[in-house]
Amino acid sequence: MTIALELRGIAKRFGPTRVLRGIDLQVQSGERHALIGPNGAGKSTLFDTISGRTKPDEGRIVAIGIDITGRAPQRISRVLARSFQTTSVFTGLSVLDNLRCAALGSASSRRIDRWLPSRALEDRARAMLDAIGLAAHADVPAARLTYAEQRALDLGIALATDAPLILLDEPTAGMNRAEASRALALIRATTQGRTLVVIEHDMDAVFGLADRISVLVQGRVIATGTPAAIRDDRAVREAYLGESR
Repeated sequence: MTIALELRGIAKRFGPTRVLRGIDLQVQSGERHALIGPNGAGKSTLFDTISGRTKPDEGRIVAIGIDITGRAPQRISRVLARSFQTTSVFTGLSVLDNLRCAALGSASSRRIDRWLPSRALEDRARAMLDAIGLAAHADVPAARLTYAEQRALDLGIALATDAPLILLDEPTAGMNRAEASRALALIRATTQGRTLVVIEHDMDAVFGLADRISVLVQGRVIATGTPAAIRDDRAVREAYLGESR
């Protein structure tokens, strides 16, 4: 199977604090891969490093066969899109205009001879509007959406870029159980055929969504495997799930 994302020896230090300590990880093309771990394990820092918001001190990142190590986010947007823990929509724009901006931004990151015609961009934005269930709110300012609807729009913005690799940082954070269930169903439906890496604290969500799970503790990956394997891993239960020997 093709490797969509490969991390080799990724290390990151902030002053004297070592946050990432030589992370090796492979994510297969088309899989849904969850990254879990206690607070302070380095999960968001790892996402920042993969997505270009911060540069690793050591190591190499290869996404969709391209070495993206240390590249700026706008330079890697054609292969990778990311959502954040807190909503990052343009609150002053309409829902549809948010999606249009995402589609246009993706096109402009490519060479000029590969830009999509405006009709194709409009079709992509409107298709994503339908996919995330916000067609009835197309012309509504994003600021007027509920929190759960804004999170759905966040997902739509990431997907409208047409990037084959999607990073979602705690997509169900702040949602109640019903909202989280709907969000997970939306993620399953809209990420078909793409590679998904997701940080999530809701263990029910993780075990219900992921094909494989990696566990990050103190800046190191201590285990990677299927949900069943991770659930049965003693080191994981002790380090993260709260069980003792």
